[in-house]
Amino acid sequence: MHLNATDQMAASGFFTKLFVDLNAVASEEQLLELFIELSTTAFLGISFDEIALQQIDDILITAEQVSETFSVTGENPQ
Repeated sequence: MHLNATDQMAASGFFTKLFVDLNAVASEEQLLELFIELSTTAFLGISFDEIALQQIDDILITAEQVSETFSVTGENPQ
């Protein structure tokens, strides 16, 4: 919503696609693919304001925590 309100249309399009893909995730591998795609935001050539950059950081932190949850096994608790 912030991206649309501040006319960051390229960024909005990127995150809208990511959100749609996230809603279709059915496996750990698909979630990992989205995490990798999200981590490429610095290389997309899209300008983000400070609020958007903080939101990206927050999403990446949450995605990392979700990824760690998937990797926990009975043999290697974290």
